[in-house]
Formats: sequence, C-alpha cells, structure tokens
Amino acid sequence: MADFEVHLDSPLPAPEAWRRILDLTAHTAVIPLTTVTGQAMTAAELVAGSRFVARTGVGPVGFDDVMVVDAIEAPTEASAGSARIHKEGTVVRGRIDLLVTPTATGSTVAWSQRIGVRGVPALLDPVVAKVAGAAYGSTLRKLLARG
Repeated sequence: MADFEVHLDSPLPAPEAWRRILDLTAHTAVIPLTTVTGQAMTAAELVAGSRFVARTGVGPVGFDDVMVVDAIEAPTEASAGSARIHKEGTVVRGRIDLLVTPTATGSTVAWSQRIGVRGVPALLDPVVAKVAGAAYGSTLRKLLARG
C-alpha cells in the first residue's frame, strides 16, 4: 500500500470547502474518464454507511472504485470536520482520511490516503504515492475552485 498526503490552504470557509470537496457530482466533472454514482451524492447527504462508486474507463473497459463512508462529521465555522472512507473495490483498495479545519483566513484541507492497486507490486509504492498525490492534489484544487 502506498501512502500520501495533500495539504491545501483555501480562502473558503470550512463548511464551503467541505461542501465542494464532497460534492460527488463535481468529481464526475473534474476527474477525466470517471463517473461517480451513489444514493448519497452531496456532502449533506453522506452519512456513515453511504456507498458510492467511481467508474473509470472508456465504454466497457474500465474499473469500479467502490467506496464506503466509515465516519463523517461536517465542519462548522469554528470546528474541524472529518471523514474516513474506505475503498473496497477489486482493483483499488485502501482508505481516505479528510480533515477540513477553519482558519482565520478560510480553511485548511488535509487529505491522507493509503492506496493499493491490484497487480502493482509494493516495490512501486513510492511511484504510486507520487502519481496519486499529484492527481488528488490537482483534483482537490479543481473542486475547491468550482462554485
């Protein structure tokens, strides 16, 4: 399993940063070749036990990244919010820890992830961490920039 972290400062208040990051329909718009589906698709709808799937591929060729929310607590203007999500797909495994903390100038976002990709040997974990960290960092910046 590869581990990586992304830390971002945002001028957005913590509740707004949280809303944008966990707007799963926006993930479909900003992640190439990926469509996210599930019964709960907004930050306000997600609860412990919510399941969603990010399908990445072209036509019938691709894979499903199945995710389940283990715990979730939204931030307020004065307190941090956190979520833990685990991946239970056949191709991608691992977990995500999200922490959004209010600051005097907006908020900070900390995204920590452990990721394993079936068929990729542990020897390549540093490469997976570098590539995944860059991709998730780009995605988070795009999500925060969306209105």
